[in-house]
Amino acid sequence: MFSEQVQSRAEQRATTRRQVISIADRLFRQQGFAATSIRQIALEAGVSTGTVMSVGDKSSLLAAVFEASIAQMQSEQASQPSTAQLPDAASAPERITARLRPFLELFARDQELSREYAAVLVRGTHETGIFTQMADELTAAIANDFETSGMTAERASAASRAVYFAYLGVLFAWAGGNSTVHSALNELTSVISLITDRNQED
Repeated sequence: MFSEQVQSRAEQRATTRRQVISIADRLFRQQGFAATSIRQIALEAGVSTGTVMSVGDKSSLLAAVFEASIAQMQSEQASQPSTAQLPDAASAPERITARLRPFLELFARDQELSREYAAVLVRGTHETGIFTQMADELTAAIANDFETSGMTAERASAASRAVYFAYLGVLFAWAGGNSTVHSALNELTSVISLITDRNQED
């Protein structure tokens, strides 16, 4: 009985957390990050400001909003890879840009909010495990794409890290400018093509 009560409390906390993050997501997108207050999130969620703060401050809530979307996207990619619709003969740049496109499109949905999220990451005030997990999964998948194109495993591993850091660079450059998904993908394709061309030359 005691364990059931503990589980029930844990479930309640998880439900409250999801509700607070969902409300924060809606308000951030409707009226902007700066215009949304913890008090307003609490009012909309029907909880106290202390309860909201136990989930996180505004920066942490914004990070949680993006991380929930990223986690969902990773799960969808695992069950149905974005490269599945490409022909078997697709080149490494085509396969890798198709793999990265959904993440760029996620950040493109609300560029103002994406810039706020980038600022949270740059400030380093929020510890995030999702980028570590995403880095591991993406670099492994990208390395596999490079290996499929004929690159050695050792080179593919190094190349995949280079592409991942280029991807992060594109995201942060994008946060400070007015890039589009198309132009961001073109920049990444140029980097990937340069890597594959260098491998063929060697």
